[in-house]
Amino acid sequence: MAMRLEEKQVLRGAIEGRARELGFDAVAFVSAQKLPSGRAYREWLREGRHGEMGYLENYQELRVDPAKMEPGTKSVVVMLSNYRQPIDLLDGGLRICRYAQGDDYHKELWKRMRELAAFIHSESGADVATRPAVDTAPLLERDLARQAGLGWVGKNALLIRQGLGSFTFISEILVDIDLGADVEEAPDRCGICTRCLDACPTGAIVAPRVIDARRCISYLTIELRGPIPRRLRPLIGDYLFGCDICQDVCPWNREAPVSEDELHLTRPVYRELAPLDLLSFDHDRYVEVFRKSAMKRAKLRGLKRNAAVVVGNTGSAEDVEPLLSYLRQEEEPLVRGHIAWAIGELGDPSVGDELRQILVQESEPFVCEEIQFSINAIDRRA
Repeated sequence: MAMRLEEKQVLRGAIEGRARELGFDAVAFVSAQKLPSGRAYREWLREGRHGEMGYLENYQELRVDPAKMEPGTKSVVVMLSNYRQPIDLLDGGLRICRYAQGDDYHKELWKRMRELAAFIHSESGADVATRPAVDTAPLLERDLARQAGLGWVGKNALLIRQGLGSFTFISEILVDIDLGADVEEAPDRCGICTRCLDACPTGAIVAPRVIDARRCISYLTIELRGPIPRRLRPLIGDYLFGCDICQDVCPWNREAPVSEDELHLTRPVYRELAPLDLLSFDHDRYVEVFRKSAMKRAKLRGLKRNAAVVVGNTGSAEDVEPLLSYLRQEEEPLVRGHIAWAIGELGDPSVGDELRQILVQESEPFVCEEIQFSINAIDRRA
């Protein structure tokens, strides 16, 4: 038998209360219906702005319709979790986007959502089918949260909630009971502000709410598996993993609260590391430091590639000798090539001959190209 409106309101209130007890910072409810953003999403894909993230082309019909994604779904409980930390540049020189400074959020948020799903089952008295998701299902989660009234989509293409900002994880539980909805969509409060567009060093925000991932520092340092395009390396600056620039400049994040959730607190080991340290990591050290970390998404070779770029952008002449040593020892061609580039950015004419000797012994075409590029750069400065 269908629930009366008053019963739905009581159940929604109970769910929201339990969700907040579990650590979620905002909760809303939306009926499972097709999202209006499907056409824009398909156009974004056709333009190739997703880069090498081919998985985003899969399950397009499911992404815009939660009822198709999980048959029987009638409502979606959408939640936000604040992960904001005070800084992204840590003492040792690592600049890590805030969402990755703590433990990997997937497992813990899944645990909390399963507890909430069990609560919904108990409170409703029905055999409720539920499916929790947080970056783990083909859903346009940002647009679902917007439709649920949890915020608006800012010009940086992120969900912004007044009073909470944009440093939030979006998660949802799909349920097969009709919970109704009593929240209107939030108005767009970006106004004429263009701080995020103006601040992006690589010009990745090509239009309000349109990101070209191929230029985004987060994509380049996390999702891209091959070489970072040489023209973009200097623009990455000291960002080792991800980027928060478009969030840091947003006025709505100025007074956003810092998360006190232990899940999101910055790991002490990250505070001690320097970018150059990462180039010495072997697999065992990588597993030790990044166990249960979202930074494992980039894999060891990706982190070392990024570290080489950061050293090339921010290092000094004193770093050249260690870089030469790593260039000789490193097994991964991807990493060797970026180390060679860093040497070219920092080295003086005295290292040219040493690079030429290494070039003679190198067999990988990509690494040879990067070494020669650095030799030419050094010779031009002579």
